[in-house]
Amino acid sequence: MTAVSEAAAAMAPSTRERILAAALAAFAERGVEATSLDSVAAEVGVRKQTLLYWFPSKEQLLFGVVDHAVDELGRVLSLAAVSGGTDLVGQITAVVDATFRLGSIRPELLAVVREVARLGPPASTHLARAADPLVATASSVLSPSGRVDDVRIRRVLLAAGARVVGIATEAEVRADLGLPADLAWLRDRRGALIASLTTSLQAP
Repeated sequence: MTAVSEAAAAMAPSTRERILAAALAAFAERGVEATSLDSVAAEVGVRKQTLLYWFPSKEQLLFGVVDHAVDELGRVLSLAAVSGGTDLVGQITAVVDATFRLGSIRPELLAVVREVARLGPPASTHLARAADPLVATASSVLSPSGRVDDVRIRRVLLAAGARVVGIATEAEVRADLGLPADLAWLRDRRGALIASLTTSLQAP
């Protein structure tokens, strides 16, 4: 194997990563119930037994997708919060804008969150638990002095996440009705979310 081919092989996604990517796309597009393990395996180009080696059940595959999605969301939003400087409003604005960009560039991430919330426990419970590291990071960035307690930040962030998913759903419904989400509509939703988050985190 040449040095170039070795480097390419090292950068190629692993079988596990390819399974997660295919399942994420399928769950977001068709829903969990309508997606079979056979269809995910076929999409990846592996046998079902190979998929089951990595994820012994459909529930374990769903949990893996949730962890994968939350990890990606967490990395993007943490970087955004840090880039927002030390001002709370600047940090919140940066995080909200990053979330909206993700909704445009990677809509399947928000779609999976919405699907998991719809399914309820144990999937939604796993989602909430997977979000704990993200909340811890947010606490250290948004309230480095501990001015806002972790419980409150968690409550505010989860509520904000629900609102973002709701906005994405509303945009889809509007598009289906022939009312695409224009810039004025988007600015209105963005402004309301930033104001709500700021008020919630600044309140004594």
